This record gives sequence, structure tokens and C-alpha cells, in this order.
Amino acid sequence: MMSRQIPPLTALRAFEAAARLGGVSKAADELHVTHAAVSHQIRALEEWFGVSLFDRAGRRIRLTEAGAKLLGPVSAAFDGIASAVELVCEDMNQKVLTVSAAPSVAYKLLVPRLGSFAALEPDVEVHLHHSVTLANFVSDGIDVAVRFGRGDWPGTISKRIMDGFAQPFASPALLKSAGHTLDDLPLTPEQIAELPLHHEDSTEFWRTWFEKAGAPGLRFRRGAVFHDAASILNVAVAGQGVVLARPALAESELGSGMLAALSDIKIEEDAGYYLVYPRSKMSDPLIQSFEAWVFAELAQPSGGASYSDKALAP
Repeated sequence: MMSRQIPPLTALRAFEAAARLGGVSKAADELHVTHAAVSHQIRALEEWFGVSLFDRAGRRIRLTEAGAKLLGPVSAAFDGIASAVELVCEDMNQKVLTVSAAPSVAYKLLVPRLGSFAALEPDVEVHLHHSVTLANFVSDGIDVAVRFGRGDWPGTISKRIMDGFAQPFASPALLKSAGHTLDDLPLTPEQIAELPLHHEDSTEFWRTWFEKAGAPGLRFRRGAVFHDAASILNVAVAGQGVVLARPALAESELGSGMLAALSDIKIEEDAGYYLVYPRSKMSDPLIQSFEAWVFAELAQPSGGASYSDKALAP
């Protein structure tokens, strides 16, 4: 590969500024050097080429034919360099926060609210890592996570955001197909047991709920088993069955009337939603900012969706 023939960049810069601005003094002001320094660099460039680049008449300068040929490509080259420098500076200023959450939490709780975090931290790019398995902070490059559990993960700071109780929800369409209306709510455990009951992970969740409702051992219609809370909510909205779900994840569906709480009886769990991050990052200002935002956006008092909210439904 042939080596590039490039004159001194300082001389090219002085020439480009003088030609673009139409004067040596203006170029000197832009480059923060003296008039004599710019003139010296231009003369050095002309000696390098062996040709005049400017016609001089006192303080006035005008490009020669050779100078005009040089100006366009040189200006374009300096513009390209300036753009590259700007991109690198933007990358250096860009901060990345990688957040891990289960798909249900990611798309039901975080995604609809991330716009407000972007407004709070405009220089931060959030990378959302969603998985039904617990992410590893070290090997997966995770900064912070929203996890469901008891908050006892070793080596972490775990702060409870919301409780993890669950209630039975169904769509108004399912109730209508079973001969019920929203005015019939709350339903008895026996009435709920006659409906198709879908499960998250196992049927034990429903057995626990019936025990809590005072109907242990009650036989019920078993539906499909799902392994993600967001999927099971979609099934309920589609009118395919009753689901036991956490009100925090069903907030939009309850508010719009797509789902209704069939009973105020709920399973009280000793688990909940936690904001989790490594102890090594407890003083990280970006983690602290995200934590403050999470608690402002997501933290809510204990309680459940009430069937008395049925007026929201169409």
C-alpha cells in the first residue's frame, strides 16, 4: 500500500480557515493564534505544493485555481473529522444501564414507564434484559434487576417495591358466557370453581387460593399451565379462563375494564417484587438514580383490586 502524501495538518487547517472565512485575520481569530502564525502556515503549505494558493492584494486574499481545487476536499475532510470527534465524544458521554426483569415485569411495569426515566437521565441508554431465569450480575453484565422472591439473594442489596399477593381475574366476556354479569361480583369460590381456571407454573396456586377462601379440597376445572405472568393475563383478556394474577401486573387491564376481580380474597405471599443490585454498586450514582425512579414510579401500598371497581368495565 502506497503511503499517503499529506502536507502538515496545521498548515492545511490555517489554509482552510483563511479560504473559508475570506481573510487571514478572521482565520487567526477562529484558530486562536496570531495573524503572523496563520500567514506563516499558509506560506509553508504553498512551499510544500510549490504553487501559490492565494492571490494577495494588501490585506485581501483570493484563491488561485490551485487553492480553489484544494479547498473543497480539505473542508470536507475537516468536516468529517469534526463529525467523528463528535460521535466519539457522544459515545464517551453515553452511559448504559442494563436492567434484568422477567418478561411480565419488563413489559407490564417497566416499559410503559421508561419514558419518564429517559427524561430524568437523558444521557443514559437503558438495555432491558428479560428472562424467566435469574440473571447473573457478573457473567450477564447486569447492573440492576427487578426480581420476585423473598429478597434473600446473597451478595446483593434487595429493596422491596411491591407485595406479591394474587387474586382471581377474568374478562367480562367470560363472565357473560358463564351466565354472570359484573353486578354478580363477587363470585363465591363454588362459582369460580365452575369456570376454567388457568395456572401459572402449577395448580397448587389455585389450591392455596381455595383454602384461603374457606373451600379447601373443592374440585375445580383445570385449564392450561403457563410459565409467564404476562402470557396468562393475555389468556384472561381473551376470555379463555380465570387466572390468579398479581394486581400490579394487571393494572392497565383492570383500569380499562378488560379484566375484573372476581373476589377480594387474595393469597398473601411472603414474597414480593424487589429491586436488586450487587453490594459493590450500592454507591453507584446511576443505580441510585434508577432506584429513586423505581420507587417513585412503582412503589405502592398493600392492597388488591376490588370487585367494586367493576364500574370501570364496559
